[in-house]
Amino acid sequence: MDFHAMEEADGVRFSFSIWPTSRLEATRCVVPLGCSYTPLKKIADAPPPLPYEPIYCKGPCRSVLNPACQIDYRNRMWVCPFCATRNHFPHHYADISEQNLPAELIPQYTTIEYQLQRPFAPPPVFLLCVDTSGKEKELQALKDSLIMALNLIPDNSRVGLITFGTTVQVHELASEAMPKSYVFRGSKEVTTQKVQDFLGLGPRGMRGANPDMVTRFLQPYSECEFALTSIIEALEHDPWPVKQEHRVLRCTGTALAVASGLLECSNANNPSRIMLFLGGPCTEGPGQVVSVEKEEPMRAHMDIDNETAKWHKKAMAHYAGVAASCVQNGHVIDVFACALDQCGVAEMKACVEKTGGVIVQTDTFTNVIFKESFKRVFARDENNELKMAFNAELEARAPASAPPYCCFCRSSIQ
Repeated sequence: MDFHAMEEADGVRFSFSIWPTSRLEATRCVVPLGCSYTPLKKIADAPPPLPYEPIYCKGPCRSVLNPACQIDYRNRMWVCPFCATRNHFPHHYADISEQNLPAELIPQYTTIEYQLQRPFAPPPVFLLCVDTSGKEKELQALKDSLIMALNLIPDNSRVGLITFGTTVQVHELASEAMPKSYVFRGSKEVTTQKVQDFLGLGPRGMRGANPDMVTRFLQPYSECEFALTSIIEALEHDPWPVKQEHRVLRCTGTALAVASGLLECSNANNPSRIMLFLGGPCTEGPGQVVSVEKEEPMRAHMDIDNETAKWHKKAMAHYAGVAASCVQNGHVIDVFACALDQCGVAEMKACVEKTGGVIVQTDTFTNVIFKESFKRVFARDENNELKMAFNAELEARAPASAPPYCCFCRSSIQ
């Protein structure tokens, strides 16, 4: 048996290639029985997605019809290999026979994709969070990359723009004649309700945004291309003065909280990405990782290990809260940290890990690594569609006597 060929065919790798046949053999396994699965893996010679709903077992296991099932061609029934329940085939399987098998029963097609007959999800939202407190040269390189990337996203995708430095500015894209922005103080914590009330997205004190008001900040790219490009080209370095021997004020934590709140009240449970472009560490407000005074050095790995980093735990708690909010609403956070100094990525890692985003670290926005990585985010497949997936649900079924566990945190999976 060629196990490597099986892995290529299904994207599944087990810790053992043979399933234990008895409970005694299972107790003798030194390494726990587990598997690594690659969702959305491109499988060679795979059939096209089937244009109908999968056939589920009517028993408690709710498994799907597959080549391992026993088929009774005479009575048009199949036996579930998990719970041994006998199930009838639906009417459109009336012509099934050993010579006329549907794709999901062909032995070599052990992985099948279905194109569900359900309403399509709305176009994705790309919310750009741009750090304007870096150097002029860095900001110009970032602006050039942003304008280049805007040509890669679909025209029906909605886009938004948030800039931050000492303060956070949420830019309004509906007005081309006179650019407008709403300013949040970078030193204060913000909640989703505060964002909604301040931006006037709905009745004060009530959850849920008015879709007509949301269009001021999130618009289809085809409708706001000129306005968005003009705002990006006109971005300038944060004008807030910086004292000698002081770092620039940068409110990264507040900017992420505002971005998460804006998407939560306007696009909950719909595909969205927050793309954070960072040029240094957060020095003000929630998520702060270092003091604004340069006499205080940036925390090192030893400080984190010894738990002597002054801002580390509080910053991690803030970013973990932002990540939890995004996970609940199905939103993704990407971080592009480009600076010679540390940017506080250790504190922000929960935002990327828990939401399934990407992180890119280089020394400058002019680096080819950043430019090519940023461009690859918008890569397309053979159908000219973005290679992105949002709000996916991974369901693993196992016997009640042996519930599955996460291989990273050892927590049980329901």
